[in-house]
Amino acid sequence: MISAYSIENEIFMTATRSKSRSTSLSQGSELRLRVIASRENRTVANVMENAVRVFTLLPKDLRDRLVEITAEDKTAGPRLEEMSRRVLFELARLRYEQASTIMATSENVPVDEEMLADDEMVIVSSPVV
Repeated sequence: MISAYSIENEIFMTATRSKSRSTSLSQGSELRLRVIASRENRTVANVMENAVRVFTLLPKDLRDRLVEITAEDKTAGPRLEEMSRRVLFELARLRYEQASTIMATSENVPVDEEMLADDEMVIVSSPVV
């Protein structure tokens, strides 16, 4: 079933793809944009389009908070990295829970009898450097 939000969002995204926009960026933002595009083998336009799409889908209070954090140049990087780690951890945890639920309710999951018979775990310690 397709929701009205999905249809509205798709129409909005289709309509906005064909429009061209112009913007001025600081030298730092321009450099970060080009570095990201180069590292990810994407065009600058593609990186900008994705950034705008993601940013505009975020709730306003989160957008405001992110803008506030990035205004503090010296601490913005570490703070955003920490936020990113937390968000990515939570997303991974949710994916794991979903996969666990699917596997627990699935009847077609092959059972590895050899793995079930293993009741020992080998722990190899590495020397402290």
